[in-house]
Amino acid sequence: MKLLPKMILCLIFAAYSLFLSAQGTTKHSVGFQMNPYIDELLFMPSTSVKPVYALRYTYNVNDHLSMGPEFSGYNIIMLNLDPNFTISNYNIGAFARYTFLPESRIRPFFELSPYYTFHSYKNFPEANYYGTLPPDKTSYFSGYIAPGITLFSKSRNVSLDLMYKFSNKQFVNGNKSVFSYRLNINF
Repeated sequence: MKLLPKMILCLIFAAYSLFLSAQGTTKHSVGFQMNPYIDELLFMPSTSVKPVYALRYTYNVNDHLSMGPEFSGYNIIMLNLDPNFTISNYNIGAFARYTFLPESRIRPFFELSPYYTFHSYKNFPEANYYGTLPPDKTSYFSGYIAPGITLFSKSRNVSLDLMYKFSNKQFVNGNKSVFSYRLNINF
């Protein structure tokens, strides 16, 4: 499948979600994440940079069920290596969440998120050395399941999602599971 039809499909899903959200008085939220991946390499002088980011819109179907589109990804930029290289993953997809205890300020949840990943790997300079991979671009369908909890502020305008994701593909940490979070603005 070409990139343009996939992007159009994702935009149609996002527009449909926004259309549904305008039909009632349910609450909405926008969630975001932007941080360096925290591991032992983060504290070593200039070895790598690993920004992790995510943006999502949430439509609450009812007290227990919410869903929406999500864009997420990460970059790994290795410095002080010969050759330098960059790995990028961009994920476009959707998510559905079932929330337990919907009236509480601490809400356990279970989330499912299918997404399509655009992956690229690039060596710098444009030369292949023995033992290094050539530049590559791939894309694939994947997803994750994640149990977690949401912590709400007293006014319930701000919330924090803490979750542990499990996937069939590797995350930025090189494992198939990772701790993650989202900061949400609720309206």
